[in-house]
Order: sequence, then C-alpha cells, then structure tokens
Amino acid sequence: MTRGLCAYAITREHTPEPDVRLVTHAGLALAVAEVDLAPFAAVGPNPGDAGGDGPLAVLTRRHDAVVRTMFERTTVLPLRFGTLLRDEPAAVRLLTEYHEEAATFLDRVADHREWGVRARLPRPDTPAEPPAEDLSAEKLLAMRRDRLAAAARTRRDGSTGAAALHEALSQHAAETVHWERKSGIPLLDAAYLVRVEDEPRFHAEVEAHRELEVEVTGPLPPYSFVRLELDSEAVAHA
Repeated sequence: MTRGLCAYAITREHTPEPDVRLVTHAGLALAVAEVDLAPFAAVGPNPGDAGGDGPLAVLTRRHDAVVRTMFERTTVLPLRFGTLLRDEPAAVRLLTEYHEEAATFLDRVADHREWGVRARLPRPDTPAEPPAEDLSAEKLLAMRRDRLAAAARTRRDGSTGAAALHEALSQHAAETVHWERKSGIPLLDAAYLVRVEDEPRFHAEVEAHRELEVEVTGPLPPYSFVRLELDSEAVAHA
C-alpha cells in the first residue's frame, strides 16, 4: 500500500473548510487527506521534534495548519500527527468505534481554547562592582556570600510566585496540564483549557504577576488535553 489517508482531527459534522475533506458518520466527521505514505515512515516517537524544511517537517506543519484552520470555525479533537488510515471505509470504522469517546471529548472542550504559559525569573540587573584588586579577601568573600544569598532568595521568591500564578490561572481554567522541569527552568510550564468567556480574567491574572517573565501562547486547539488513544485495526500510526 503506497497511498492512504492521513487523519487530522475529529469534529462535528459541518460544512467543510476549503481544502479540508471530511468523512462523516452519525454526526461526527473526520478530517482527512489522501497522501503518499512513504514520507511518514520517518515519523519517530516524537514527531513534534521534526524541524527544518524536509518532507517530514512540511507534513508536520501541514497537519497543524489543517487542525488550526478547523479550530477557527468549530470544536476539534486533534489527532496525533502520523495517524494513517487505509481508506475511507477505515475512516468510517474509526468514527464508529470511537464515536462515544470522541463525542464526549468534543462536548467537554466546546467553547474552550488552550493557552500555554511559561514563567521565568526576570533577568537581574547586574550592578557594577569595584575592581577585585581594590577589595580585601574578606570583602570579596562577603560580596560572594551576599550574591549567593540574593540569588537563593530570588529563586525562592520566583518559585513562590510561579506557584501563585499557576494557582490563580487554574481558577479560570476547566483543566490544566503542568509539566515538571527537573532544572526548575522555566519555573512554570503549563497549559490551560479556558472557556472563551473566562479568558479576560485569565489574562488579567497574567498581568497581575509581572514580577515574573511570563510568555503566553495561544489560543490553540486543545492539543494538551486529548486523551483519546486510538487502537484500531484501521489505524496505523506511522
């Protein structure tokens, strides 16, 4: 088999966007495109790592573009990049097999959008220091102790601030995903599923925590909140 269908997302049945093909069944729709399967053979366990301008990177960007185009008009359940189907009957079987789970997910994320938030310590201003030759060994040691103590206080305060920010943002989110970083950098790396009507309050909390350097991305399709694991004979992840 050299050609098949690449599946992008599940959604409710609707008038399709330009250049998006929908396979429909029982009120649900699967966005697909007929593709050459050979380039997908390079998809590894972390397809999101694909970069550059190679065939795999182009396919990854295409996948994201299709999902985002649909997301601008309707609720979507994004599927993993490299979800391949043999043919249209296989797409119908997928919609049949996962109808209840997919419908539940779509109900859960309707009128919600994903926002990513990363928080770091702001870059400190480095004060000018007198030449080391002008200081005694005792004063040099004292300065170093003071710098270490100040850095420790900053990290401690930053961690407290990041925890407070996450708690505040979570109050305005239906669900959250918080990624732990062993190095503690960034202090906060999380995704929030936020109802559209709650977004002004969500962003107000970001503005209220400007003691941190905060980066916000979105709105995004609910990539981080998909819990639909496809395990069907019709599906073959590349």
